[in-house]
Amino acid sequence: MKYIIYIILISFFTISCTMDEEYVETYDPEQARLDSIKQRSDDIELILSYIEGIGLQTVVDTTEEGVLYSLIDSGDFEVYPENNDIISVNLAAYYTTDSIFYTNDSIDLVFFDTNDHSVAESFGIVDESKFYVPLVYTYNGFGSFFPIISDHGYLALVSDFKKALGFSISKISEGGKIKIIMPSGNAYGELGNATTPVIPANAILIFDIHLIKIRK
Repeated sequence: MKYIIYIILISFFTISCTMDEEYVETYDPEQARLDSIKQRSDDIELILSYIEGIGLQTVVDTTEEGVLYSLIDSGDFEVYPENNDIISVNLAAYYTTDSIFYTNDSIDLVFFDTNDHSVAESFGIVDESKFYVPLVYTYNGFGSFFPIISDHGYLALVSDFKKALGFSISKISEGGKIKIIMPSGNAYGELGNATTPVIPANAILIFDIHLIKIRK
């Protein structure tokens, strides 16, 4: 009888181990849909909080997919970018933290990229391996020619950023400034960006764009 009990216990233990080893988490499309809806809701709440907190006056949906821009400064001249113009821009990029924008009335954002040396210096994050020069490229309304071969070429792969930039920068002249706000789903989503620059999952991206020069 003892031998039979031992055999039963060993068999049960073996089956349990096998079941644990073979367990695989399956993709649940309904849960993914619900998670996506919740994330969009969280993003909207944070974005509205940010807009209110810094007092943005006019905010426009650039792509009809949730990417927003605000005109900060219309610029110095009545000359605006047109197709095939060569434009030069500076940018400063930030992403949100986990849940809130404000702590003791200060903006709670993480600075992660710029091509402007003075901006990098103001944050105390100057990378001597980078070239801090304006981004120069041929303008069109879709941002198609945003320079992929640069320290900021990763943005050339984010289609909604290029669309938003192409649309919004047409509203300003030299010296003008715009702010682009991208919900996480329009940027790097739930995966984030593991390469340089590192961007965490579900991060809302914010870009301050300064139009330096238009060459006709």
